[in-house]
Amino acid sequence: MPDNPLSHVLNVIGAQFPDVHTTLATREEEAFGIAAGLYLGGARPTVMLQSSGLGNSLNALTSLLIPYQIPVLIVISMRGDEGEWNAAQVPMGRAIRPILDSMGIPHLTSDTADATADVVRIVGQTAFATRLPGACLLSRRLTVPPKVTT
Repeated sequence: MPDNPLSHVLNVIGAQFPDVHTTLATREEEAFGIAAGLYLGGARPTVMLQSSGLGNSLNALTSLLIPYQIPVLIVISMRGDEGEWNAAQVPMGRAIRPILDSMGIPHLTSDTADATADVVRIVGQTAFATRLPGACLLSRRLTVPPKVTT
């Protein structure tokens, strides 16, 4: 479920890693269902979505992935944190970490491009070692270019 920042990541993955297969879903909960099937078929799936889409996914996470111990790396581009221009994104942006905590889904945040690969790697390794979903949160600072003032 790529938003604009994650669509750029998917383009890089497609160009630089031809052995990685991507599938676009029409809804976030569908993406988690697909990921569950991929895991059961032997893959190590990643679901990429915007923070506002996590709310659409709560039932899939709490009634499928968590109780059946299906690990998925979740990469979330954050909205609603500092610098957000769209007030509608703020409530869910503030709620992401408490929601993940309440479900017992471990999460780390990456604030810099230099740290992102390591953060994603750590979250993914932890998810597949523990058989629980794990989330990597990409801060808005990381995914939105700074405004240039003149």
